Amino acid sequence: MIALRRYALAAALFCSPLLLSPALAADTAAPAQYQGPLFKRATLLVADIDRSLAIYRDILGFQGGEVRQSLPTSYSYEVFNLDPKASLRTAMLSAGPSQVRTLALFEIRGQPITTPQSPRPVAMVINAVNLPLVMEKIKAKGLTIIAPRPLSTPEGRTGTETAFIDPDGHLIVLYELTGP
Repeated sequence: MIALRRYALAAALFCSPLLLSPALAADTAAPAQYQGPLFKRATLLVADIDRSLAIYRDILGFQGGEVRQSLPTSYSYEVFNLDPKASLRTAMLSAGPSQVRTLALFEIRGQPITTPQSPRPVAMVINAVNLPLVMEKIKAKGLTIIAPRPLSTPEGRTGTETAFIDPDGHLIVLYELTGP
């Protein structure tokens, strides 16, 4: 009798994986790792890095911002079509520990920065913390503000969105979700 029970147990253990449906087997597999592109950072060309840090770090709440002088051999000169005689200083800002160096500020001295204004070709969209207070501080800087409006996401969340134009002409859209 004991031998028969051992045989039945061994058969059950051996056969059970074979009896699982493909759908059940798929549920136990690890999810496939994402193989697509990864957004690393946005880079803004600015005329005054300290003025920009006062907005992006001090008002919007990005972290970091150590200013460094770039070498004349920096790839940025080629990428941004900068005059080799221009001076370039940079600051990298993070949006918390999972978004490290997600915003770069590049101060260009010795070459004017032009940003098209109509239509505005690019916008950064940022989730603001305490949007009314942030916009009070933006308004105090004398920046152009685009009136706020209600926001409804495709997932059914609600909140407010608004925007401003930074001193270098970059469009920054801010939002804060307040509903479910």
